Amino acid sequence: MNVVELVEVTKVYNLPRGSIRALDNVSVSIEAGDFVSIMGPSGSGKTTLLNIIGCLDVPTSGRVAIGGKDISDLGDDDLTKIRRDKIGFVFQQFNLIPTLTALENIAYPMILRGVNGHEERSKELLRSVGIDEKLGENKPNELSGGEQQRVAIARALANEPDIILADEPTGNLDSKTSKALMVLLKETNERGKTIIVVTHDPVVAGFTMKTFTLVDGRIV
Repeated sequence: MNVVELVEVTKVYNLPRGSIRALDNVSVSIEAGDFVSIMGPSGSGKTTLLNIIGCLDVPTSGRVAIGGKDISDLGDDDLTKIRRDKIGFVFQQFNLIPTLTALENIAYPMILRGVNGHEERSKELLRSVGIDEKLGENKPNELSGGEQQRVAIARALANEPDIILADEPTGNLDSKTSKALMVLLKETNERGKTIIVVTHDPVVAGFTMKTFTLVDGRIV
């Protein structure tokens, strides 16, 4: 079953200096349980593609389906529910809430969804990504970059999403921490999650099952 399907998707940004075609007639199918990397040079459209898959942006034309459901014509409320319930995000800059502890950051998506027992599940998720529970009381600025990224992965898993999207997840990490992070994502994939990683690093892509390469907004 395809959990992500894009058919002839084009994205055009109309800017004061003229129109920018970020994606040009892109068609992609990703099956449940896939571990996929999206590669390409800077400005090739990688992040735009990830944002469309993650329902953070909408295409100018073409069709997008998530979990078999066509989302092309959905409104903001419906797209928000899909992001909350079906998709977990891991960002290069971590995007943890600085005023919350690690455990509170992990719990936050569950609180938004009204999940009972989120305190214990937050602790389980923290342990699952290899962080001592004592560090759960620390704020993000009291954690290393690798620890913050692990917390971000735990937060992405909080609502048991079908799909994990990671935008340059190793970009701010040293090589040793990057490898540990990719091993963690691979283990997460082996537990049945579909993972899509945007990266410029062939070492990162080497952990994945499939690679799509974008050049000038097109799959090559």
